[in-house]
Amino acid sequence: MFRTFVNSFKVSFVENANSLIYSIKRIPLIGKKVPENLYKQTKAKLIIGVIREIFGVLGGFLGKAFYLGLMVILPSYLITKDKTQILPEFLHIFFFLSFVLGSFMNLIIFDTNNKSAFNMITLMRSNPKEYYLGQILYRNIEKFIYFLIPMMIIGIRIELSPLKAIMLITELAAFRLIGEWLHLYIYDKRGKILSNNNFFIYSLIIVGLALAYVLPLIGLTINFQSILFNFWSLIITLILASLAFIYIWKYKKYTTISKTLLTKDNLFNIETFKSDLNFVDVKLDENKLNTKDLNTKTYDRKQGYEYLNSLFFLRHRRIMVDPIKRRVIAIVILFLIAMYFVIFMPSKKVWFVETIKRSTPLLVFIMYSLSTGERISKAMFYNCDVSLLRYSYYRDKKVILSNFTSRLKRVVILNIIPALTLCIAIAVIMATSASVMELFRIIPLFLCILCLSCFFSIHYLFMYYVIQPYTKELTVKSPLFKIINGLVYFLSYMCLKIKTSSYFFTLGVLIITIVYIIIALILTYRLAPKTFKLK
Repeated sequence: MFRTFVNSFKVSFVENANSLIYSIKRIPLIGKKVPENLYKQTKAKLIIGVIREIFGVLGGFLGKAFYLGLMVILPSYLITKDKTQILPEFLHIFFFLSFVLGSFMNLIIFDTNNKSAFNMITLMRSNPKEYYLGQILYRNIEKFIYFLIPMMIIGIRIELSPLKAIMLITELAAFRLIGEWLHLYIYDKRGKILSNNNFFIYSLIIVGLALAYVLPLIGLTINFQSILFNFWSLIITLILASLAFIYIWKYKKYTTISKTLLTKDNLFNIETFKSDLNFVDVKLDENKLNTKDLNTKTYDRKQGYEYLNSLFFLRHRRIMVDPIKRRVIAIVILFLIAMYFVIFMPSKKVWFVETIKRSTPLLVFIMYSLSTGERISKAMFYNCDVSLLRYSYYRDKKVILSNFTSRLKRVVILNIIPALTLCIAIAVIMATSASVMELFRIIPLFLCILCLSCFFSIHYLFMYYVIQPYTKELTVKSPLFKIINGLVYFLSYMCLKIKTSSYFFTLGVLIITIVYIIIALILTYRLAPKTFKLK
């Protein structure tokens, strides 16, 4: 078993190193300087593999910390509104999410999308039992460590002692073994794979989330402190986990399981499903097209790529316009709620006025959320460019710039609609709640909204043309695209912390938008002929 585990680790190490090299080679300018022989067994590759493992370990800790913060601590605080009294809610939510949902869904043996298992068992002929047992031990120890450190750090703020944190994560590891045993037992006795049963999975998710979040909201928080931090509960859980592991150890049908699950069809079907999922929101439903969608007479006077894009946006207007409609409706609903308070609760007028005047930094994150640029870029690729990029004339410098300019106008117009709706809503609230002079004073806020709308419209289209992150297999394989999108999200979020006058903030946004437009046009003209291609 140990030898099988070491071999699987070596294979995983090499795959991770190759993936990192591949990602580096996809970075513009830098990637061209990375030699192909780096994929060979060299010291440089060994160093890259070590770096990749270090990043993997850091990612493991950060991932668990992010999960605990976003999925457990934040809801607990929103429910209690008291940082010092969230431990009962924290344990309640954590139990149902991690002990229940996690134990029955994060499987090792019945993971049908396990490429490592496919490579080691099907391709390299490793012993299935030795592989699965090694992975069960390794991954449970790994998750124990990844969970323990963030839990102990978080425990300082929620009055959870290190000893209790160790007990909690130990019981969680035990539950994971029990969950693995239960799936294996049901498969052995009834021949059913619960993880493949959609009804079971969806029911488990709905019930688990309801128990985790709904019960505390209605005041029915279960006191897990007396259960999880009880010495006898720990002993019983460990005994059950030990019995579960003995059953897993003695089980003899791993070869049958591997032959059933680890097939090319299963693996490729899942990969195809994931690829389709990337573009599921931009697929055109031919059955919903009507004569209005196909009436091209309005654009008969247009020529070239202006005509092509006019037809494209006409034919796919539901994909483009529906998200805009939803955003406008959401803004209108929030506006009506605000107006209700303004009209029927006059004491709230001052609060609304002051909140709007201080909301300029918040607008960056709001406009980032309202932008549909990324969705439109995906629609362009899936429904048009994935086919036309196969032809060299479509990658000509003049064609690319013409296409980019034509599309940019339409994307800006679409995204300006919710921006204008937001401006009108704010103007009406201010006109109702304050004097005309106060309305004039927030003109910079309106300019900021419009500038941000243009900025995010340009940003996504610019990134699409200069990086073109999508492949003909309908996947996203550009690390630079993911990094930049993550950075934009982070900066948008960090703007919430900025405290300055709306005049200076708007001036900064205006300057950045103008400079960004100029840089985007120049780089698109210079780089897109080389980067805007089918990968």
